Amino acid sequence: MDDCAYGGIVFREDGHVLMRSPSGHWGGYVWTFAKGGREPGDSSSECTALREVQEETGYTCEVVAHIPGAFESDTCVTKYYLMKPTGAVHQFDRETSEVQWVSTAQAFKLISLTTTEKGRKRDTDALRCAIEVRKRMNEEMPDRLDFKK
Repeated sequence: MDDCAYGGIVFREDGHVLMRSPSGHWGGYVWTFAKGGREPGDSSSECTALREVQEETGYTCEVVAHIPGAFESDTCVTKYYLMKPTGAVHQFDRETSEVQWVSTAQAFKLISLTTTEKGRKRDTDALRCAIEVRKRMNEEMPDRLDFKK
């Protein structure tokens, strides 16, 4: 096991991003991305990220790319994957009070509601990197993403 958390930044075809509101605004996060630590059954960091996204948002997803960097908050360092939804939507777990699809501009506004500076910086930096990876992939391999710019 390692000390990192793994998560997903999920984009729909229309460019909207999936945000979650942690129950009780845990850790000062009003809106953030799904993430969490490895569990014994997880065979890789990708598996951890996919499981966390499904548990915390209800969405079954596919990893499209690794988002470069490690993003530090007050509680851990998180590594993210760029994802797209692929399957059925299930009920999210008790760690989440709400999920929303929002534009990237709206996502930055929601992230700004986080009460800790490190938390805001982590999510803002991670979203910026995800947007860049998605843009680059759309230009280089549009069939891999199967979603629009």
